Formats: sequence, C-alpha cells, structure tokens
Amino acid sequence: MDNHEKFADVPAGETISYEHFIYYLQQGREIEFTYKGQLYFIDNALKGRALWRSHTQLSEYSTGGNHALLESFKINGVSLAALIKSKKLIISTIF
Repeated sequence: MDNHEKFADVPAGETISYEHFIYYLQQGREIEFTYKGQLYFIDNALKGRALWRSHTQLSEYSTGGNHALLESFKINGVSLAALIKSKKLIISTIF
C-alpha cells in the first residue's frame, strides 16, 4: 500500500499532519486554510509560492524547497511548519 493513499481525501474543516501538508505542496496544489478565524492561502504561481491573507500578500514569492518554505512563511512571527505541527491550521480547500 502506498503511504500517500491515506492522503487521497481532502480533509476540509480538519487539521492535517505536516507530512500531509508537504504531500499537497509536492503535488503543486494550492492550499487554503484558517488560523484564528482568518483565511490564508498558499498559491503556486510561475514566480513560485507565496502566503496570502485574503488579498494581502504576506510573503515574497519563493521557489525553494517545501520544508524551507514552511519554515520561512510566518504568521505573527510563528512559522507555518510550527503551526501545522501543533495542529493549529484548519484546512478549507485544496486546489
């Protein structure tokens, strides 16, 4: 059984593991999530990936690796990697 088969369903309204989040990024997916009642979005553009809150871009575009990306993208000074690992992000949509 492929380890990623368990990642087939998009868990809208739930938290996901760090590995599951990385899996979606590796697939080139865009991820929309909420944190403390605010909607955020990681896009995937030709320029790379960026973190957005509504229509406000919160990060520069990055073309680095996914692990580095999650360490560099921050909300209120806390990395997305730490927020994901502590189960504080709620998945809204995976595009």
